[in-house]
Amino acid sequence: MGDLPIVRFEEKIVETVKENPVVVVIGETGSGKSTQLPQILYRRGYAKSGIIAVTQPRRVAAVSVSR
Repeated sequence: MGDLPIVRFEEKIVETVKENPVVVVIGETGSGKSTQLPQILYRRGYAKSGIIAVTQPRRVAAVSVSR
């Protein structure tokens, strides 16, 4: 399985998160926003100083990601 599109932007995302207290990521369905972004931030140590939160606009999406 190949990398999801968001992985190509990992360095830029981490840099943006480091420089801003709030970051909104917008991308296509299936790009890895909900699944890969929290893992990227976790690997970079962001869970040590707080909670990594991913919001979902629909309940069905939120439930499927949490599983």
